[in-house]
This record gives sequence, structure tokens and C-alpha cells, in this order.
Amino acid sequence: MLYIGNLSTSNLIQNNLSKQIKQISEAGERLSSGKRINSASDDPGVIPTISRLNAKIASISQGLINGGQAITLTQTAESGLSEINNLLSMIRSLAVEGLDTTLTDADRSTLQVEIDAYLAEIDAITKTTKFDDIILLDGSKGSVNFNIGEEATSTLSINLIDSDSVALNLSATSGVSEFTSGRVTSFNYSSNLAANDILINGENALASTLTSDLRSGNNTAAALATAINANSTNHGAVATGFNSLTSSVISNLTMSNTFTINSNTISIQTSLANLVTEINQEASGVTASLNSDNSITLKNTTGNDIVIGGNAPTDAGFTAGTYLGYLKLENNDGTFVKIEANTLANGYSTNQGNIDDLARFGFNEVDSSTQISSDLVSANALTSSHDIKINDTAVGSSTSSSAAAKAVAINAISTSTNVTASGYNLVTIVVDNSEASSAASNISINGNAINFSSSSTLTATITAINNAAIGDIVASSNSSGNLQLVSSSGADIIITHGGSAGTFFDSHTDATGATISPASSVTFKGQLQLTHSSTDVIKISGDDVAEIGMQAQASTSSPSAGSTISVSSSSNATSALTKIDTAIDTIAQTRGKFGSSENRAEFRISVLSNVEIASKTRLSKIEDADFALETAKFTKSQIMSKAASSMLAQANASNEVLLRLLN
Repeated sequence: MLYIGNLSTSNLIQNNLSKQIKQISEAGERLSSGKRINSASDDPGVIPTISRLNAKIASISQGLINGGQAITLTQTAESGLSEINNLLSMIRSLAVEGLDTTLTDADRSTLQVEIDAYLAEIDAITKTTKFDDIILLDGSKGSVNFNIGEEATSTLSINLIDSDSVALNLSATSGVSEFTSGRVTSFNYSSNLAANDILINGENALASTLTSDLRSGNNTAAALATAINANSTNHGAVATGFNSLTSSVISNLTMSNTFTINSNTISIQTSLANLVTEINQEASGVTASLNSDNSITLKNTTGNDIVIGGNAPTDAGFTAGTYLGYLKLENNDGTFVKIEANTLANGYSTNQGNIDDLARFGFNEVDSSTQISSDLVSANALTSSHDIKINDTAVGSSTSSSAAAKAVAINAISTSTNVTASGYNLVTIVVDNSEASSAASNISINGNAINFSSSSTLTATITAINNAAIGDIVASSNSSGNLQLVSSSGADIIITHGGSAGTFFDSHTDATGATISPASSVTFKGQLQLTHSSTDVIKISGDDVAEIGMQAQASTSSPSAGSTISVSSSSNATSALTKIDTAIDTIAQTRGKFGSSENRAEFRISVLSNVEIASKTRLSKIEDADFALETAKFTKSQIMSKAASSMLAQANASNEVLLRLLN
């Protein structure tokens, strides 16, 4: 039978022809792109793997770029250090020339000028050796990190080491005579501060007894400056009050309500610039400025309190409260200011004053050779979380809370600060030798029980303590006939009473002259003394300076550098050689550290390159086309499509039979 709709042969051939055309298209796409996977439909199961591998390879490529940057930085730093080394070699040869005893003063002066010029050039190199905008050798940045890898943990940290003449101990910061206090303390002086409780340049700090109530809200710093200046004709110093308060960093200003500064309302603003303008227009007694980190600083030049209040000061980065001011102290003749408490420890006849009196003024004890004495150190050991800086260098951890241990921590950074620390502890004890038998062995010093039963005299008491050999604690008598326990290192002195407290040791006085009542156990903390190696000002800063018994204190003048090596004599030239050799060794070690960092970067790059090759190889095996296979498929499909076209033509020719029947 012949039916009009019987096109099954034609349809079958068309279907096969479509398949062949599709295979030709797929094979052609793979051959032209080189990829087996050109769309997700080609192999849905491997798409996640391909995506991860592509991301991995891209990350590795960036890591390799970062590694190259790290190598460039280390090479840049090392080139600068190489030039510094050359300059040190030249300085050393000049110092060797200075050993010659036949040189005239003019010859030595010429040598010194040349040495100073080379030191200045070393400082110039440390300031101009840069990677992008990062200065590498002046200590302004502690370290830089490069991520050489695909993971967040692939960080390579490179330490940047201060290599200027000051850090090399070839120069030192020159001194200035102006001191800035820490923030003064709120205090009611109705209990009276005598005119001579604090001494400035050996004279009474005040003209008369201070009886004012200088608690918060009474412009404490301004009042203290006035009190000091009332006696300037005698002590020769001038005090200036000022105040400064900086807000927290404000990422995006969003004020929900108003707040007040010195009782003046600051309205809601939408930008930091507008807020600063509003403060300067509305707030009395302060000037506001916008800092580069988006914080705002409020200042005055009077020392008056800055009072923050109102509804929402935190929206503007401020915390509600009354902030007392600071004092600046300088001598009229430009010499160093000496300020101290009137105490026995400072060589005066009585404990008329106390270091706490000085601390309320925001100052440490400072003498004319820029030695600073602390109050008693705290009962806390120093940790890395403490914010304490000396000459802008952070103090590290201490092994204990004693003044001795804290002195060690400060001395660990002496090469950067030119400041050395020494500890000291003194306990003065009134002894009742008539109670010796009652004391027996009930009293211990630093855990050492001492038998005082036979100590009928002070001399016998001293002998009993010294025979116990308690660390570096030495017992002696003072001019008043009382027992003294001294630790020259600043070790804690702990006195415990196993029996009745106050028996035999009737009373104690600590290193500041404060009387401490006897108890079952009393720990006496020591003090610190800081000394600048070149009699320069010592800057103490940070939020936790009380841990070392200090007040924040600094010079407000900009220090400059000056040479500490001299060839003015043959002996000085010999000393200079020792410093120069140490500096050369330091630079060599620093170069070695940068070289090690460069090698580490190269090793990272080598490993990362191998990982990149392996990842690309794996990706290629997954997504790249097999050219031999795809060419065979393409050729086969072309042949079959041509055959199918021919068969389709023949199938369609069967329609001619129907047409002939119709004819």
C-alpha cells in the first residue's frame, strides 16, 4: 500500500541527520576553542571543580605577584643598607685616622665635620629608601605583610628595622628644656598643699599654701598654672595650661540627637566637616579640628576643663565627662627644669611632701640631668597589651611586677630610646628591740623567717637580717636610728608577721615616705629611675604608664639629632671605633634579616609555582578537548551527514510515484 502520509523513512533520516549536524557542531566548537567543556551542559558534574580550580589558579597568580613585590621590597631595603654600610666604613677609617696623636685640633675638627656629614647622609638614606610610600629604614613602620599563596594564612611578615644614626647609637636626640605633664588630677586641696611640698629648681613650687577645691569642673590645670607662676620669680619656671581631647574615629557620622560641649548645645549634623564647623561656632572655650583618621580634636590654650555631656555625645565619638587639662613647664633661662617632691629620698630633711603631690600635677620627678624617678610601680606585670612607650618605643613584657623586672623590660629597648632604667626599693622600719623575744621567728622577709629573739639592739637586728642573705636586700640604719631595708635592683620587699602584727616591727614607711600600717603581710613595691644616656629629655607616653609608676610626660619641642661619636682626642676616637664596629655589625645583621626574608619569599614562590603548574595540569585534563578524538568525531559526523543527506534525497524521491499515479 502507498499512503500520502507515509514519510517515516524521511523522518528517520532527518532525525539522524540532525544528530550528525549536532555532533559536527559540538566537535567543531571543541576543536575551535580547544575546550571539551564550553558550557555547563557539556558536563554538569565537573563544573564545580572547574570553578574552584579557576579561582585557585587566579589566586595563585596574584600570590606570585605578591611574592615578587616582597622580593623587590627586600632588595630595595638591602640596597639602602649596603650604602649605609659603605658610609660606616668611611666613618670608621676617619676614626682610625683620629687615633693619631699627632693630629692638631684643627685636623680633628675637620674629621668631625666629615663624620657628622656622613651620619647626616645615613639618616637621609633611611628617610628616602622607600617601597611605594612606605619608608623602610627609619623605624616609622614596624613590619609589612605579603600574602604569598592562595590562603589567608599564607602571609609572609617582613620586619622593618630602624637603621638611622640614632638607632645605631651614633647619634642621640638633642635635649630641650620644656616639659609637658600628663592630664592633671582632680583633687580638693582644702586639706592644704604646702608651698614647699613640691620643689621646682630647688625652690618652693608655690608662693603660698594651696587650699582651693580643684576637683572636676573647677578648671584644675589653669588654677595650678596660676599657683606655680605666683612663685616664678623664685624658682625661675613658667607654667602654661592647655587642654586637648580627641574623639574616637568616626567611620560614618550618624547623629541621633544633640550633645553639649562646655554646656553649649551642638546640633545634629550630617557630615564631620559640618560638625567641626558647628562646634567652632557654638562651643565656647575650645577649637575643633578634623584629623586625617576622621577623629575630631578639641583644644584650648587655657588649661580649662573640657566638659562633654548632653543626649548623644557618643554619636560624635565623644564620651560624656569632664576632662581636665595639662601643664607645660619651662625655665625662663632655657635650662632644664628640675621638679621633685620634698622628701627624705630626695635628700631633704623630712618627708614634707610626697611624690603623689607631684603626680596630681601630672609630672614625674625630673632633675637637671634628665633623670626621671617614678612613683611606686604597680602590682601588675607588664604585658604586650599594656600601652607604655618611652621615647615613642613600646616597652615589652616583664617577668614579674617588681620594679627590678620592669627595669629589665625598659632596658631591653635602650638601643632605640637611649634610656636606661634602674630599680630601687627602700623600706624604713621603726623597731622596738624590747619586743625581740616576742618576735622570735614570727617575722619573715621575702619568705625568709628570721629569729630576732636575741636582737636586743638595732645592730643585732641588722646583723640577723644581713646574715639571712635575702636576695640583694641589705639592712642598715638611717640617721634617725631606724632600720632600713634597701634593694638596689628594685625587688619587692615582703614583710609578713606570723604573730601579732606590729610586734618588734612597730611601723613601716615605703620608698615614697608613706607610712604603711603593719599587717599579716605587706608587699612594698619599688621605684624606677630613668636616665637618658645623653642627658636629653625622656618622653613617656601611653595609656598604661601608671604600671611603671609614671605620669605621661614629654617635650613639646621637636628634637634633633647630634653625633655621639667624637674624634676630638685619640681616646675618644678609640671609643668611637667600638660604637662604629657595633653599628657595622648591626647593619650586617639587618641585611642578613632582609636577605633571609628574600630567600623565604623565593621559596614560597617556588612552591607556589609548582602548585600552579599542578593545578593547571589538572584543569587541562578536565576541560581541554582531545583533538584526536574530536577530529575523528568531526570527520565521522561529516561523512555520515553527507550520507544522510543523500538518503534523504532518495527518500523524498518516493513522492514521485504518487505524482505519477495522479497523472
